[in-house]
Amino acid sequence: MVAGCSHDSRTEQVNNAAVSFNKIDTNSVEHAETVLKTNFYGAKMLIEKLRDPSLRSMLLDEGALTEEKIERMASRFLAEVKDGTWSERGSWPAVWTDYAVSKLALNAYARLLAARLARAGDRVAVNCFCPGFTRTDMTRGWGTRTAEEAGRVAAGLALLPPAELPTGKFFKWCTPQLYSKL
Repeated sequence: MVAGCSHDSRTEQVNNAAVSFNKIDTNSVEHAETVLKTNFYGAKMLIEKLRDPSLRSMLLDEGALTEEKIERMASRFLAEVKDGTWSERGSWPAVWTDYAVSKLALNAYARLLAARLARAGDRVAVNCFCPGFTRTDMTRGWGTRTAEEAGRVAAGLALLPPAELPTGKFFKWCTPQLYSKL
Protein backbone atom coordinates (compact mmCIF):
# COMPACT_ATOMS: atom_id res chain seq x y z
CA MET A 1 0.00 0.00 0.00
CA VAL A 2 1.32 3.44 -0.86
CA ALA A 3 -0.40 6.49 0.53
CA GLY A 4 0.54 10.10 0.08
CA CYS A 5 -0.80 13.09 1.94
CA SER A 6 0.12 16.71 2.47
CA HIS A 7 0.73 18.22 5.89
CA ASP A 8 2.14 21.66 6.56
CA SER A 9 3.41 22.07 2.99
CA ARG A 10 5.15 18.71 2.85
CA THR A 11 4.22 15.37 1.38
CA GLU A 12 4.52 11.98 3.02
CA GLN A 13 4.58 8.68 1.24
CA VAL A 14 4.07 5.53 3.22
CA ASN A 15 4.89 2.20 1.67
CA ASN A 16 3.65 -0.85 3.49
CA ALA A 17 3.99 -3.43 0.76
CA ALA A 18 4.84 -6.73 2.37
CA VAL A 19 4.07 -10.36 1.79
CA SER A 20 5.04 -13.61 3.43
CA PHE A 21 3.81 -17.05 2.49
CA ASN A 22 4.92 -18.64 5.76
CA LYS A 23 2.56 -19.62 8.51
CA ILE A 24 3.42 -18.45 12.01
CA ASP A 25 5.34 -21.64 12.80
CA THR A 26 6.91 -22.43 9.40
CA ASN A 27 9.96 -21.30 7.47
CA SER A 28 9.83 -21.94 3.74
CA VAL A 29 11.67 -20.14 0.95
CA GLU A 30 9.45 -21.58 -1.75
CA HIS A 31 8.23 -18.08 -2.70
CA ALA A 32 11.49 -16.23 -1.99
CA GLU A 33 11.61 -14.48 -5.35
CA THR A 34 8.08 -13.10 -4.98
CA VAL A 35 8.75 -12.02 -1.39
CA LEU A 36 11.96 -10.18 -2.37
CA LYS A 37 10.33 -8.58 -5.40
CA THR A 38 7.46 -7.29 -3.28
CA ASN A 39 9.14 -6.43 0.01
CA PHE A 40 12.40 -4.95 -1.33
CA TYR A 41 12.46 -4.36 -5.08
CA GLY A 42 8.84 -3.18 -5.24
CA ALA A 43 9.34 -0.67 -2.45
CA LYS A 44 12.61 0.47 -4.00
CA MET A 45 10.90 1.18 -7.30
CA LEU A 46 8.28 3.23 -5.46
CA ILE A 47 10.44 5.58 -3.81
CA GLU A 48 19.33 -8.09 12.47
CA LYS A 49 20.10 -10.62 13.20
CA LEU A 50 22.32 -12.04 10.51
CA ARG A 51 24.72 -14.75 11.51
CA ASP A 52 27.20 -14.03 8.69
CA PRO A 53 29.56 -11.28 9.98
CA SER A 54 30.36 -10.03 6.46
CA LEU A 55 26.68 -9.47 5.68
CA ARG A 56 26.06 -7.82 9.04
CA SER A 57 29.02 -5.47 8.63
CA MET A 58 27.97 -4.63 5.05
CA LEU A 59 24.50 -3.63 6.22
CA LEU A 60 25.70 -1.66 9.24
CA ASP A 61 28.70 0.16 7.71
CA GLU A 62 27.04 3.39 6.65
CA GLY A 63 30.16 4.66 4.91
CA ALA A 64 30.62 1.58 2.74
CA LEU A 65 26.96 0.77 2.10
CA THR A 66 26.00 1.00 -1.56
CA GLU A 67 22.95 0.14 -3.61
CA GLU A 68 25.06 -2.42 -5.49
CA LYS A 69 26.06 -4.18 -2.24
CA ILE A 70 22.44 -4.39 -1.11
CA GLU A 71 21.36 -5.81 -4.45
CA ARG A 72 24.31 -8.22 -4.43
CA MET A 73 23.21 -9.48 -0.99
CA ALA A 74 19.63 -9.99 -2.23
CA SER A 75 20.87 -11.68 -5.41
CA ARG A 76 23.18 -13.95 -3.39
CA PHE A 77 20.25 -15.04 -1.23
CA LEU A 78 18.07 -15.75 -4.28
CA ALA A 79 20.91 -17.69 -5.94
CA GLU A 80 21.38 -19.79 -2.79
CA VAL A 81 17.62 -20.43 -2.67
CA LYS A 82 17.67 -21.47 -6.31
CA ASP A 83 20.58 -23.91 -5.85
CA GLY A 84 19.30 -25.16 -2.47
CA THR A 85 22.29 -24.02 -0.37
CA TRP A 86 20.65 -21.11 1.50
CA SER A 87 20.40 -22.95 4.83
CA GLU A 88 23.74 -24.79 4.75
CA ARG A 89 26.08 -21.92 5.69
CA GLY A 90 23.90 -20.44 8.42
CA SER A 91 24.30 -16.96 6.91
CA TRP A 92 20.66 -15.97 6.82
CA PRO A 93 18.05 -15.27 9.51
CA ALA A 94 16.51 -18.48 10.85
CA VAL A 95 12.87 -17.33 11.00
CA TRP A 96 10.77 -16.28 8.02
CA THR A 97 14.04 -16.16 6.10
CA ASP A 98 12.81 -14.70 2.80
CA TYR A 99 10.70 -12.04 4.54
CA ALA A 100 13.56 -11.13 6.89
CA VAL A 101 16.10 -10.81 4.06
CA SER A 102 13.69 -8.65 2.03
CA LYS A 103 13.13 -6.33 4.99
CA LEU A 104 16.85 -6.16 5.84
CA ALA A 105 17.51 -5.13 2.25
CA LEU A 106 14.72 -2.54 2.33
CA ASN A 107 15.91 -1.10 5.67
CA ALA A 108 19.47 -0.80 4.33
CA TYR A 109 18.21 0.82 1.12
CA ALA A 110 16.12 3.30 3.14
CA ARG A 111 19.22 4.39 5.11
CA LEU A 112 21.16 4.74 1.87
CA LEU A 113 18.37 6.75 0.24
CA ALA A 114 18.02 8.98 3.32
CA ALA A 115 21.73 9.80 3.25
CA ARG A 116 21.69 10.42 -0.51
CA LEU A 117 18.74 12.83 -0.27
CA ALA A 118 20.24 14.64 2.73
CA ARG A 119 23.55 15.15 0.85
CA ALA A 120 21.59 16.59 -2.08
CA GLY A 121 19.90 19.06 0.28
CA ASP A 122 16.46 17.52 -0.20
CA ARG A 123 14.16 17.95 2.79
CA VAL A 124 12.76 14.45 2.55
CA ALA A 125 12.69 12.02 5.47
CA VAL A 126 13.09 8.33 4.70
CA ASN A 127 12.46 5.92 7.57
CA CYS A 128 11.32 2.36 8.15
CA PHE A 129 8.68 1.39 10.68
CA CYS A 130 8.00 -2.02 12.17
CA PRO A 131 4.69 -2.21 14.03
CA GLY A 132 5.68 -5.45 15.72
CA PHE A 133 3.48 -8.52 15.86
CA THR A 134 0.24 -7.04 14.52
CA ARG A 135 -3.06 -8.84 13.88
CA THR A 136 -3.30 -8.84 10.10
CA ASP A 137 -3.98 -11.31 7.31
CA MET A 138 -0.24 -11.99 7.11
CA THR A 139 -0.18 -13.16 10.74
CA ARG A 140 -3.47 -15.03 10.26
CA GLY A 141 -5.10 -12.82 12.88
CA TRP A 142 -2.47 -13.48 15.53
CA GLY A 143 -0.62 -10.58 17.11
CA THR A 144 -0.42 -8.34 20.12
CA ARG A 145 -1.59 -5.14 18.40
CA THR A 146 -4.42 -4.23 16.07
CA ALA A 147 -3.81 -2.81 12.62
CA GLU A 148 -5.53 0.38 13.81
CA GLU A 149 -3.05 0.77 16.70
CA ALA A 150 -0.14 0.25 14.32
CA GLY A 151 -1.63 2.71 11.85
CA ARG A 152 -1.96 5.41 14.51
CA VAL A 153 1.69 5.06 15.50
CA ALA A 154 2.84 5.07 11.84
CA ALA A 155 0.77 8.17 11.09
CA GLY A 156 2.08 9.87 14.23
CA LEU A 157 5.66 9.26 13.14
CA ALA A 158 4.99 10.44 9.57
CA LEU A 159 3.24 13.59 10.77
CA LEU A 160 5.90 14.75 13.22
CA PRO A 161 6.77 18.43 12.74
CA PRO A 162 9.58 18.77 10.17
CA ALA A 163 12.09 19.89 12.81
CA GLU A 164 11.43 16.71 14.83
CA LEU A 165 11.27 14.24 11.95
CA PRO A 166 14.44 12.15 11.72
CA THR A 167 15.64 10.46 8.55
CA GLY A 168 17.46 7.20 7.91
CA LYS A 169 16.01 5.52 11.00
CA PHE A 170 14.40 2.16 11.69
CA PHE A 171 11.52 2.47 14.14
CA LYS A 172 10.44 -0.53 16.18
CA TRP A 173 7.04 0.69 17.31
CA CYS A 174 7.79 4.27 18.52
CA THR A 175 11.49 3.80 19.22
CA PRO A 176 14.29 4.38 16.74
CA GLN A 177 16.64 1.39 16.59
CA LEU A 178 20.11 1.03 15.13
CA TYR A 179 18.90 -1.77 12.85
CA SER A 180 16.18 -4.35 12.41
CA LYS A 181 16.52 -7.41 14.60
CA LEU A 182 14.72 -9.75 12.21
